[in-house]
Amino acid sequence: MGFNKRHINYERSVSALEKNKLEEYYGNSDALFFMDKESHLIYKLHNEGKSDTEILETIKELWTIK
Repeated sequence: MGFNKRHINYERSVSALEKNKLEEYYGNSDALFFMDKESHLIYKLHNEGKSDTEILETIKELWTIK
């Protein structure tokens, strides 16, 4: 058995949100490594049970999507 880790960044998180596939992006990883504070906020919102659309609306209010 291997250790499954994923490096998470803002650009890929937004791309997954726009495709409504954030859950798939996080996958079945044993560990997630966040490369920036924005991607960590997206993950926290996801864990609160917000939908991909709700998360996109929230981050649009906070940051301009690149």
